[in-house]
Amino acid sequence: LTRDSASPGDEIAVTGSLGCSAGGLRMMSEGLSFDSDTAGHLARAHNRPVARVPEGMALGRSGVVTAMDISDGLLDDLGKLCTASGVAGRINSDRVPIDDVLRSAFPDDCLRLALTGGEDYELLFTAPAGVISRACESLNVPVSVIGEVLEGPPKVTVLDEHGDALQLDAGGWDHFR
Repeated sequence: LTRDSASPGDEIAVTGSLGCSAGGLRMMSEGLSFDSDTAGHLARAHNRPVARVPEGMALGRSGVVTAMDISDGLLDDLGKLCTASGVAGRINSDRVPIDDVLRSAFPDDCLRLALTGGEDYELLFTAPAGVISRACESLNVPVSVIGEVLEGPPKVTVLDEHGDALQLDAGGWDHFR
């Protein structure tokens, strides 16, 4: 699985839900209090992420060739994938899978945490719709199609529920900054 083979017309998909690791880090670093179930869920997401290795192997067997883990944040990692492939990406904010616990704990900031928070280790992948459907059937985790690959210079655009572009900081983690 590589980052450099996304093509215009491919769908953009992710496994699982996003943002809980960032929510857990924020909870711990800011000393926020939540009920024990919420606190435990967010802390586990940050301290014990589960790499989707078997799922990545299943994606490859299903015909997916473009994939990477989301370790530096969805926007940052999708930007890397688009740059490597020489394409643009457009995602719909209302399709980004946000965990209910994260949504409850951070109702005003859950989208930003899901888009820019890192270390969820979910998989980001692109493929034609038929390959995505076949891949979904082979996985034991939820998959969300969140957008599409477009022709154009490497850039990621996030649309709100009305189709308007959101202005967001890229966020994520830059290892060389």
